[in-house]
Amino acid sequence: MGAEDWPSVARIYGEGIATGNATFESVVPSWEQWRDSRLPEPCLVARQISHDRSQEVLGWAALSPVSARAVYRGVGEVGVYVDQNHVRRGIGRLLLSALIECSERAGFWTLQAGIFPENEGSIALHESCGFGLLGRRRRIGQMPDGTWRDVMLYERRSEVVGQG
Repeated sequence: MGAEDWPSVARIYGEGIATGNATFESVVPSWEQWRDSRLPEPCLVARQISHDRSQEVLGWAALSPVSARAVYRGVGEVGVYVDQNHVRRGIGRLLLSALIECSERAGFWTLQAGIFPENEGSIALHESCGFGLLGRRRRIGQMPDGTWRDVMLYERRSEVVGQG
């Protein structure tokens, strides 16, 4: 993913925000704010290339750091978003699987995801890619409208990194 992908990434992120079940965020940040809050690698987009060689971004996946402390350098928070016109076509699984593979090559031993309980599609996706439920964080955050939300905490431990 690069700055040239930002308009598509921002649009897809905005679709997620609009559902009310993807993130606590209420507005799409600037490219700089978004980039600075995520790890530079891995940061992926799924593209569809047309016959005329034009490209459409169908979704994206990225990691955010869970802490600035060095002991957590191999732990990342997962974000996966798919264009609403392309859901249930395997793009989320493709992105999350690639994110897992790239994260392990980069030395990550744990990936975590906080998912609203109402986001059944995201829960099913993460479970299908080896994430297990750690627990439910009750009323952990407040939406911009004042509504308190629970978050289901999922985790995936690498089978190849951090096994020593």
